[in-house]
Amino acid sequence: MSPNKTGRKSAQGILLTLSCLFTYSCTYNLYVAPKQVDCTGATAQKCYLIRSTSTGNWIMHYQDIQGFDYELGFSYKIKVRKENIKKAPSDGSTFRYILVEVLEQKDVAENIAVSDLLDKDWQLEYLIWNHTQYRVEEQPPVLKFEKDGKVSGNGGCNNLFSSFTLDGRTINMAEVGSTRMMCESGMEMEEVFMKILELELRAIFDDGKLVLSADSGNKLIFNRK
Repeated sequence: MSPNKTGRKSAQGILLTLSCLFTYSCTYNLYVAPKQVDCTGATAQKCYLIRSTSTGNWIMHYQDIQGFDYELGFSYKIKVRKENIKKAPSDGSTFRYILVEVLEQKDVAENIAVSDLLDKDWQLEYLIWNHTQYRVEEQPPVLKFEKDGKVSGNGGCNNLFSSFTLDGRTINMAEVGSTRMMCESGMEMEEVFMKILELELRAIFDDGKLVLSADSGNKLIFNRK
């Protein structure tokens, strides 16, 4: 699955259909690949891979799609609305994309084995909760999965403990317990971290990172320590 190297101009060529050229907004369907790729827009970023039909070459899409809770490992068919921005910044796009409807969503990721998780300290890089990204600033939370089905770690302040089951790539943890220390910083991050851990999570590896995703876009992204 490799993007067409014609880059941004090709992506815009697909999206700017004739009807879009002469109207304030237009609506159409897009297919979105189950993996993103590194790309460079205003800064280094991750780009969607898209196409306008179910077959053909994937093309990089640089812009965010508002309201789209994308999750690695899922292929999508979505309906989007493209709107022209009347007073766009000089260094920005002149249009934006807004999700209208998710028409199809299919989990196409491979299952993982318990052994893929074991004997590693997984250190949190950042998390997303209620569409807000929290980056680790001081003491990073860490998780370790054990052979006996237990989970240990630290939330950035307190030590954590739980147990887990793995079915395919779905991870469920029992109620997460912790010590009860009070710390000067990191308590908010720890509270959100524990809330996400208690959700049903889908695991996938992305460029060596462990990504645990829940519904509504909530997720944890770990590096191997």
